[in-house]
Amino acid sequence: MRETGKLIYNAYGDEEPVYGLIEDNTGKIINPYEKKEALLDWHTSFARMQEIAESWKEVYPYQDETAVNLNRITEYPRLPYLIYWGSDWHIGNVDTRYEELKKDIRLITTTPNCGVVTVGDDIDNGIMPKFEVRFMQTSPPMVQAFTMASLIDELNGNNPRRKQTILAHVIGNHTHTMMETTGQVFEKYYERSKAAILPGIGRLGITLGKQSYEIALAHRYVGTSRLNVTLCAKRLMEYVYPDADVAVVGHSHVSAHEKFKKGGMWHTAVRPGTYRVGTGLFEHARSYSSGDIGGSCTIFYPDKHDALTFDRLEEGIDYLQNIFVVKGVK
Repeated sequence: MRETGKLIYNAYGDEEPVYGLIEDNTGKIINPYEKKEALLDWHTSFARMQEIAESWKEVYPYQDETAVNLNRITEYPRLPYLIYWGSDWHIGNVDTRYEELKKDIRLITTTPNCGVVTVGDDIDNGIMPKFEVRFMQTSPPMVQAFTMASLIDELNGNNPRRKQTILAHVIGNHTHTMMETTGQVFEKYYERSKAAILPGIGRLGITLGKQSYEIALAHRYVGTSRLNVTLCAKRLMEYVYPDADVAVVGHSHVSAHEKFKKGGMWHTAVRPGTYRVGTGLFEHARSYSSGDIGGSCTIFYPDKHDALTFDRLEEGIDYLQNIFVVKGVK
């Protein structure tokens, strides 16, 4: 920058040099204080936002629906198949009944023609800042995540049956809170799974024998009622998946099922319960009930379009094994 003169800046006559405009090597004057114009308009901004949004979706591994051909992964495709609705396990909470959960997982991984759909809140996480649940943890969130990753491996074939037993994963609010609070996506641990990840709500289609079934899944949905426990599952069928044969909604820790006729066809609404029913400290502090023990399951038939639901997994397994005996496969 070229000096163009002096400036007296106090009563003592002290001077400071004054610099003028810049000349480049061509003799052109350059203004060092020239303001740069913003070239970004809202059209360009929208385009960049859309690009970032699309890339975010590529990183977040979910899909809205999935289909599973049970004939390819089960032992006896000509016999009924049982799906266990593994909802609200809350692995990592002090109130979780780990022996009950371990027993039910063992039943699924050792009994032929059985599979599992997780319906959200597999781990407790305990990082929600507004709730006391963050103090009711038996292990840190990452230990819970590693535990679930190991369990996913077992459900995907590292089990006594050597069969894929996991059919779909549904994201719950406890796991999704990890991303909202820390920016880390718990569901990245599911990428090792062969099953699809549904973002809190979605459709599962299954094929067994010559029958096809549509299953509506959601961790939570509108219509929660203590008097009409299955209402939200029926609302899910009414508003989102009207062709669903079975609708399953978790979150509220209640267990119930209802089979009803609509449009000349039988449908089933399921609330699968929870395994966080130990002391009930969190629920009792807010006058909530302590929750119903999980284990809900539904048996689907390959030779007729029908489904039979049980509130307890042992009952469903006993029913299925009796069919095996009658058919002479065990």
